[in-house]
Amino acid sequence: QLGPMAVYPTIALHDVGVDSNVYNDQISPRSHLTCSLTSKIFAVVPIANTRFVATGTGDLVYFQTYDDQRSVTGQVEGRYEVTSPGLRPFAWAGFVSRGGREGFEIDARTRRTQSNLMMGADMDVTPITAITAWASRSTTLFTEHDYLSVALAEQLNHHRNAAAAGARFRLTPLTTLLVAAEIQRDRFERLALRDVDSFRLTPGLAIDTGGMMSGDVNAGYRVFSPRDPSLNGYRGFVGSARLHYTLLSVTRFDFEANRDVDFSFDPDQPYYLESGGRLVVTQRVLGPVEVIGIAERRDLRNQRRGSLSFDARHEVTTSLGGGVGVQLQRQMRLALTYERTERNSSEPVGRNYERTRVLGSLSYGISL
Repeated sequence: QLGPMAVYPTIALHDVGVDSNVYNDQISPRSHLTCSLTSKIFAVVPIANTRFVATGTGDLVYFQTYDDQRSVTGQVEGRYEVTSPGLRPFAWAGFVSRGGREGFEIDARTRRTQSNLMMGADMDVTPITAITAWASRSTTLFTEHDYLSVALAEQLNHHRNAAAAGARFRLTPLTTLLVAAEIQRDRFERLALRDVDSFRLTPGLAIDTGGMMSGDVNAGYRVFSPRDPSLNGYRGFVGSARLHYTLLSVTRFDFEANRDVDFSFDPDQPYYLESGGRLVVTQRVLGPVEVIGIAERRDLRNQRRGSLSFDARHEVTTSLGGGVGVQLQRQMRLALTYERTERNSSEPVGRNYERTRVLGSLSYGISL
């Protein structure tokens, strides 16, 4: 606590160990030592009937020999909002410069930046209901880097403009339901053939029960309409979830899942439908000692120009693993995990790979 400002710092030395396939290479996998260092600070500053919330994150990925696999990521974001009842305007801005891998499709560690700006307002209608609306703009820029002979900046640099309106319902003091409709337009800097218009209606539930369960779930319908007539769009279910659940103070479930359409680097298969999730179960067995189980599956189906429905490249990435953890004290935790990852692709040349990682992590921080 620094005067009126509350600060929550976290630092973690994680993924310290051996990666058996540094480049996700099918033919000649190379093994090497790696480690990552992540620091994060979250700050809340109340100002009369308003508050400012800021987050800063830094992430360093280090490989002892392979310089091209080292990366640094930095992210800052801030939100200013009115907290008193009635009309509550808000503004949010963020900037991130990433150096790691982009999702489950691009295996190279490429530099890209993203800037975001959002402005909107909530207006109370009843003690539990508020009307909400916002507008946002984001810009994604890749450096001039080729991946599999494809210029990523040419294929993926784009701006996104969106506007949305809906209502928030405070179901309980710790649970909020948001129902909103959003219009989104993605415009590409160098390839107008990639431009897309979207509409989505995805109700979302934010949960925080004060320790037992926290997170958010969004599920709904999206209309994804490419402006290029040679591309078929997508109409269907999309969603995301990030949930943390603690059972009887001894078992923790951390679950993350998503299903949505995203842009591919491939000029002949310019977007894909991704679905999948990751589950980590932590069971306390004796005092501070915990057993960890890990399972993850990601399914990517690409859309080819001139074809019908996601019948191009199909890839499934699965991970299974486990380990042990020790809660050294309330704010410090040590973990050792083993995880095996495998990707199977319908285009097997150069896309299939197997990887095992034996890693240790040590984290220290103040939780919210």
